Parts: sequence; C-alpha cells; structure tokens
Amino acid sequence: MCPAHSHDIRVPATILIVDDELINRKLLTALFEIDNYFLLEAENGIEALRLAVEERPDIILLDIIMPQMDGYAVCEALKSNPQTSSIPIVLVTAHKSSEHESKGFLCGAVDYIHKPFNPAIVKARVVTHLKVKLNQDTLDNSNAKLQLVNKLLEQEIEQRSKVEKDLVIARDEVESANRLKEAVIKDLFLAMCEMLSSRDLYTFEHGMRVASISRLIGEEMGLGHDELDALELGCMLHDISKVAIPDDVLLKPGLFDAQDREIMRLHPAMGARIFSRQSCDQRIIDIIHYHHERLDGSGYPAGLKSDEISLLVRIAMVADTYEAMVAKRPYKKPISRASALRLLKKDVGAGLLDRFVVEVLAQVTEDWSPLNQIPYTSDEGTKLLELFRQKTYFREPLSDFYNYRYLFFLERSGFLDCLDHGYSLFKIEVTNLNQINKDFGYLKIDQIIDNVGSKINEVLLSITHGHEIRCQLILMRKGSTYLVYTNCHGKALVKVDKQLENCVGAIRIEHGVLCKKVHNKFLADVSVEEALYKLLAI
Repeated sequence: MCPAHSHDIRVPATILIVDDELINRKLLTALFEIDNYFLLEAENGIEALRLAVEERPDIILLDIIMPQMDGYAVCEALKSNPQTSSIPIVLVTAHKSSEHESKGFLCGAVDYIHKPFNPAIVKARVVTHLKVKLNQDTLDNSNAKLQLVNKLLEQEIEQRSKVEKDLVIARDEVESANRLKEAVIKDLFLAMCEMLSSRDLYTFEHGMRVASISRLIGEEMGLGHDELDALELGCMLHDISKVAIPDDVLLKPGLFDAQDREIMRLHPAMGARIFSRQSCDQRIIDIIHYHHERLDGSGYPAGLKSDEISLLVRIAMVADTYEAMVAKRPYKKPISRASALRLLKKDVGAGLLDRFVVEVLAQVTEDWSPLNQIPYTSDEGTKLLELFRQKTYFREPLSDFYNYRYLFFLERSGFLDCLDHGYSLFKIEVTNLNQINKDFGYLKIDQIIDNVGSKINEVLLSITHGHEIRCQLILMRKGSTYLVYTNCHGKALVKVDKQLENCVGAIRIEHGVLCKKVHNKFLADVSVEEALYKLLAI
C-alpha cells in the first residue's frame, strides 16, 4: 500500500471550509486550490448547514470555536440530517485537550487536527478521508446493484420463461456483484489501515501481525474461506479506534495509571460503533468489539462469559495477547515464544483463554514467527511523521531539550548513529540545590535550572550551526540534571567537551552555584539505558 494521492480521488472533489476567521479560511483555501478542488467557504455554522444541504460537499473542514453555533453543534446537526450524514467532518481547532478531542469524535467527526497545523499532514488526512468516502459510496452503489439483480431474479422466476438461460445470467451477475462488494470492502479496510499507519505505525503493525497469526490458527482449525476472511479483516482493524486515543496515553513509555487505563479501555466499543453504522459483517464487528473479553467474564467492555464469546473472537483474543508479549511495546521489552506460551497456558488454567486455540497457536508458531513478517513497508513520509510524533511527545514543555526516555526510543527505532567508535554521555548538574533552596526557595531553583538548560542548549546550537562538527548532539533532562548524548569522537569530541566545560564555568560565575560536569565514553555495544544508569550513579 502506498499513501493516497489526490489523483486517486474523484476529481474534482468539493471541500467546504467553515471558520469565522477569514485568515484561517484563506490558509486552507490556498492549500487545496492548487489541486483543482472545488472549494466552498462559510464563516458561521448556519451558513455551513445551508451550503452542506445545497452543495453536498465531499468533505467538511470545521472550526469549533465560532459565534452563534459552535463546531460541535454544527457537527451534530449535519450527522442528524439524512442529506448530510454521510459527509466526513474533520475538526480543525486550537483546542488540544483530550476532552475536546473525545467530544469531537462522539459528535461524529472522523478526524481532529490541532492548530497551528502542518499543511502536509492536513492534505494527507483529507485525501485519505476522501478515499474512504469514495470506497463507501462505491460499496453503497454495489449494494443497490445487488438488490436490483435480486429483484430481476424474482421476476424471471415468476415468469417461468427462459428459466435456465436467465438463471445462469442472473447468477453470474450476482457472483460478479458479490466479488465487487468483497473487493470494495477489502479496499475500504486497506484504506483505513493506511490511515491508521499514518496515525500510529506501531498499532498498525500490531494489527497486521495479529491478523496473520489469527488466519494461520483458523486455517489449522479448518475454517472456511468466508470465516477466514472475516477473521483476518476483523483483526487487521481491531484497534482502529486507537486513532482517537490521545498521544499522552498512546505513546506513554511507562505503565498506565487508572485514568490511562480507563481511556484505553474505550477503544473496543468505539471501534465497534464505527463499523456498526456501516453494512459490515457482524463477525468483524464482534472481533473489534470483544477482543479484550475473557472466558471467565473478567474482560471488557461487556464482561462476556464462555459460550457468549464466538470462536473467531476467541482466536483474536489469543493472537492479540501473544503478539503483545513477543513484540516490542513502548513500556516493556519483548519476551520469547516459550515464555509467552507459558503465560498463555497459565491464562488457560485461570479460565481466561480457550485451551484449544492456545494449543493450535503453539503448533503454528513452532517454525514461524509473526515478527518475521513484513506486511507493510512504511515510506519516508510515514517514518518522518512517526519520528516527529515521538519527538514532540518526549520534548519538555516550552523548551528545546527532551525527557531522557527519548534516547531509549531513538535507540530502539534505529535513529541513533552509534558508529564503531562508540558514543559519549555528559552529565551536568548543580550540586548545591539544597543550600539554594534554604537561602532563596524553590522559585530560585527553578529559575537557575531553566537558565542552566538554556545555556547548555545555546552551546550545542552554536557548535552544530557553525558546521564545525557533523555529529549527533541531543540535550535531555532528568529532574534537575542535564544529559548530553553525542557520537562525536577525536578532535570533535574534545571540542564538545571543552565547550561544555566553558559553559559550566560560565554558569558558576553567573549564578554563583556549584556546577559540575561528568563525561563518560561507552562502547558501541553498550545500550544507552545501561550507559545512562552508570552515568547517573556517579
């Protein structure tokens, strides 16, 4: 699969831009007019509702904060009107809280973009949603065609004339329509998968691996082609609604707290609700809705028990649990197949998972690993988006340095250029904070710590912007301690060391504090996590 381009969409598509601010409307108009879209503008909700009914745009970009009628009310009104309910709505707003985002999706929006927005991301998401709508329209047309074919069949049967010849023709038409419907559904699911990959590449890859595991289990059990297809499609998108989960939860590198778990537990029901509004196979909806259920009733969201859980859902439950164990997660390292099977058998003994499904899983994974499958190769744009999302998540608010866990992500993802000569870590800290607190209080400490970080960042920027050194320099923070990662060596490393030493000296003079620098070198085969622990222990 490749990212959708404007030429994949029915041209020219019509976009309705709704915003009470003229400058915002013009920015979005300029972004799309070069691709020959038909563009409509509305400066308030009332005008937007009128244009939506009269012009029937293909997609609506809707601001939330507007006079008279806000974006939420406009969205609900559009979704309650049969004439406009199928038009996808993308909220474009300055609201960034998870509460506003969740409210937007509950009102019927398909996406939520924060201002100020990245033009490339806005265009990519609009193209993806237009493609999804086109696939849905095609699916609706194929259903109408199938109904017409069935009606013709009934008439021909009643007339009893040229029965055999007409039946053969009609059957061929029905089979062709069914094949078309299956192809459209498959294309729709793949388009949604592509949209998911641009939002969260890990969740997309997890879904594809769970789908591969489940299909192998189903084939070993002797399931029919129709059941295997439903199983595979359901598992591909079992986590589709995680696109609505805020990054603060989705990307969290540590264990969830109670609120995090509550938010994450919303995704099965949200995903099922999305597909229940469409003409979708109920078996697929059940997999999306119930893949976190457990046989003893301890699962969620419905607390189903035993026979209330279908075989396809039981397969998805086992495959989902197994993949989560053997694959990398933001908050844990993967475990071996043997360890994962032991834990699954323990869950079987506790009455959580189906014994037979786990036994079949053990058989199909004996000489096969889902981690060796490469169902999708992300392009450079998708990789850049994923790196930027992680970079933004780990960056300290209102600053130019990162939480030290950012280094772990970079190492896991292969973004650290650790050459044969290894790398260095610097630690810079003020050592008399207790005395400063006693003399001046916490506000003075915060001011000094922030100034120390700014000074260090200025030094690193001066080194890289001067093009004197061509190597990685990453500034991180852990509490009141600053950390610098670099793969410089030789004269370049000596220069970095000297510049940071000068910086520490300047901090001592300017603030009259006790500030020290520690520098350690590490071999290339030493993980940054192990290196950081050693450095911080000094």
